Formats: sequence, structure tokens, C-alpha cells
Amino acid sequence: MTMPWGALLAKGGRVTLYAIQDDAINAHDFASVKEAVERCGIPAARLVTLDDASHVLPPAPTLIEAPGVLSAVQQALPAAVLPAAARVLIAGALEAQPDWDGIIVLPQRDVTHWVHVSAREIVSFQGAATGRLAAALGTTGHTFDESALGDTMSRPERLATQLNAASLTGGSAMLLGHLLGAELASMKAYWLGQEVRIIGDLSPYAGALASQGVAAEAAPRAQAWQAGLMALGQAAGLNG
Repeated sequence: MTMPWGALLAKGGRVTLYAIQDDAINAHDFASVKEAVERCGIPAARLVTLDDASHVLPPAPTLIEAPGVLSAVQQALPAAVLPAAARVLIAGALEAQPDWDGIIVLPQRDVTHWVHVSAREIVSFQGAATGRLAAALGTTGHTFDESALGDTMSRPERLATQLNAASLTGGSAMLLGHLLGAELASMKAYWLGQEVRIIGDLSPYAGALASQGVAAEAAPRAQAWQAGLMALGQAAGLNG
């Protein structure tokens, strides 16, 4: 049996410690990083903090090679930040094919990240605020209108007027279609001619990409997270 190690993730005013030993992962919540370090029983030298307050620039390795801090990745142009936890998810999604070259799509509630990975590095990425806009416009569900998507992909400069018209007559599916069309138009360099893998819920991105002839692979989020934590421990020399 190996010595335990841990990963600390601060989110929503709480800190979650993922205590890992061999193949077992147990999550424990604390009020602060200090409390987690003091009470977890794991030596500080065997802890990795997922810290979005610190940043590295791309291209950046997917994971760190020693215990300490796994930072967010910050890009200046276009401005974007990829959280440290996203790096763990990406590593997990690539666990079976660490040298895979392609695009990782990581939908989150507010922002969807499009990440180009190659040679075990995060090469570049962009974020799209589609989820935030959809919530602000009152869309529900993941069903989208394919004709609305196509219209906005063809004329993205008309997005504001298309959203106004859809809010009056088209309903939720049309609004989401226009938003997805604008996102796909802006991310065309990321998906055209690329292999694409989606971490988490495939809807609505798998369908939107399929409408453009792109078949995206699936990477279940929980599975990617667990595999990513194991990969983090391996990279940092803590699993052995």
C-alpha cells in the first residue's frame, strides 16, 4: 500500500480535499485550505493545490511534474483563463492516449472552453460565454434549432437582431441555435479538420458539431476527473 496523497480544490467558498491512496479516492470538505492541511493527516509535501489564483502561460504541460501547485493557464490574446481543475479533466480525458492531438471541448455552466492539446501540452484555447448568455436570455434545456444555428454561422454579424427576433417569436430552441451558431463560427479554426473530444454532457455540442459534419468523441466527466487525479499523482511522483 502506497502513502496517501491529496489534491486540494477551492470552489464556492469551500475547499474539497481529494484524499488518494492506491486506486481509492475520497472527498472531504473543509472551510479553508489551512483547515484542510491541518486536519487531513497527509503531509504537506504530498499535497497538490489546484490554484486558480496563480497562472502559467501556454503552451503549458497538462500537469505539473512535482508536488506543489497546479496553476490555471492564462492567455493574453484572446483573453482567456483555463482553470486548474480543467487541466485535471483534460489529463483524464487523454489518459488512454496521452499523445493525442486535437481539440478538447469542456462545457461549463458559464463558459465553454475549446482547448488545443498536442504532445501532452495545452497549446492554445478560447472561452465562449454561451452558457452565460443562454441563461440570461432564459433558454431551457439543450434542444437547439438547426436552421437558426446555420443562419448565424452564415451571418454572425446579425446575432443581436437574430436574438431579438427569436426572443419575440422563436422560443428557447431558436435562441440556443443562434448562440451556438455564433460560437461555432468563432471557433471554426478549432474544430474544422480536427479530432474533437467533449468532456461531460454531449448536449448540445455534439449535435451542433454533427450538423457541420464533425463527429465528436465522448469523455464522461466523472471518469475523466478520476483518471485525471490519478494522472496528476503519477506526474507529480506521488502514486508510487
